[in-house]
Amino acid sequence: MLVDNKILPVLVIHDQKKAIDLAKCLYDSGIRNIEIALRTDSSKKSVDKIVNSQIPLNVGIGTILTIDDLIFAKQVGADFGLSPSTDTQIIEKSIELGFNFVPGISTPTDISSVVKYGINYLKFFPAENLGGMDYLNTINSPFKHLDLKYVVLGGINQTNFKKYLKSDSVIAIGGSWIAEQTLIETNNWNEITNRSKKFLELSI
Repeated sequence: MLVDNKILPVLVIHDQKKAIDLAKCLYDSGIRNIEIALRTDSSKKSVDKIVNSQIPLNVGIGTILTIDDLIFAKQVGADFGLSPSTDTQIIEKSIELGFNFVPGISTPTDISSVVKYGINYLKFFPAENLGGMDYLNTINSPFKHLDLKYVVLGGINQTNFKKYLKSDSVIAIGGSWIAEQTLIETNNWNEITNRSKKFLELSI
């Protein structure tokens, strides 16, 4: 699902006019995968601009909470979508649409609900608050034979991400600290570039 590396910056964009500059900054810094969160009035326009640009990013849509969000992600041409929770109606619709959808899990019950649909890519959220890699290993243990893969998000930064990186079950490590909202708002592309390169270097 992700390309080149496991790093997945989570972007909250309040001004769609900054979307292309942000995307170009990240791509030029070595980032290949992004998640754009549907949390602002400008998020959908920002997604549309980036997906239809010449910047070859692997674009995911985050914070999918409704079927309308899912349909938007599919129709706009996003590569995949993620949700913070397990919603069987959204899962069923994603299968109907043939869209790469990653539902959120936090308990063994959530995992059990998702795997019934044949889905093996799951979002573990909020990772650090739940107990990090130790907790994930514990709840994944009964399902280990299914070879489930996880996108981990929530409280992850440059000081704690390596424990996730080492896990074969983790395919993506997400975080908003690479391109924090204040950095985007102030056009601080240099700092975003520095954080991106540092994260990528540490992940090698």
